[in-house]
Amino acid sequence: MQTERLFEIVYTLLDRGKVTARELADRLNVSRRTILRDIQTLALAKVPVYTTQGKGGGVSLLDGYVLDKAVLSDEEREQILLGMKTLLPTGVASGRALSKLGSLFSVKNTDWIEVDFSRWNNPAHDREKFDVLKNAVMQRKALAFSYPDPAGKIIGRRAYPLKLVFQGQAWYVQAFCLSKKDYRTFKVNRMIDVCALPETFDAAHYTPPPVVPQNPPRNEGHIRAVFSAETACRVYDEFGAEDITKNADGTFTVDTAMPLNEWVYGYFLSYGDNVRILEPTALRETLQKKIEEMLKNYSEK
Repeated sequence: MQTERLFEIVYTLLDRGKVTARELADRLNVSRRTILRDIQTLALAKVPVYTTQGKGGGVSLLDGYVLDKAVLSDEEREQILLGMKTLLPTGVASGRALSKLGSLFSVKNTDWIEVDFSRWNNPAHDREKFDVLKNAVMQRKALAFSYPDPAGKIIGRRAYPLKLVFQGQAWYVQAFCLSKKDYRTFKVNRMIDVCALPETFDAAHYTPPPVVPQNPPRNEGHIRAVFSAETACRVYDEFGAEDITKNADGTFTVDTAMPLNEWVYGYFLSYGDNVRILEPTALRETLQKKIEEMLKNYSEK
């Protein structure tokens, strides 16, 4: 716990330049005396932290100091920089803090990864929505938005956003839904007309349940399929290399386990004529029936 608090102090100083011991104590929910002990600990670890007294005084880091020897290993420094770089698109970490932390760690190049959580077709709208959600979580503001139910009906919701979660290539908001009077997890891409409300809430009164995988696989079974050479990039994107065998004619045979449900039917249909299911027979037959139904949709006038 102390190690996390010490790093939080350093990060706060990097981001804000100078803060008072009382501000640090309030931010970290500890006493001012604990903060003063932490500052002494940082100084003993050769972190260039110092305090100034009087009006305008506070706790600061020495400008231009490069920390060559710290309590963190080279690998730990790289992990911290990677974590902060990943947070840049969310606005939680700042480029200024990342640059200063890179200098502190004697890392000249911090521009080795770029993360963008927006979708290809509407990046500006996605970033704007994410900013609203991020600020609402950090400022503890209630949200109003519309959300489709399982039947596709759009329903207005009000909720207290508690946490942003990235899972399975998508962002989610864990929240206390005021409409349902219970905790709910909303997929960000499905949230419509999101806006923050003046109403605020105390997050300490809410404890969301642990995050569980969305739509966990059920009725999983072995699948064997042959994909055309044209799908090479997608095949390597979506299956493990250990499941893929490249054939002499350029095609790929994939042996893997997948859930045998509606999702998997749509997944293989998305490949069009670039895939041929070998096993199981039941999956082949189901896909054949669905293709026949699709043909009826286009043959009927």
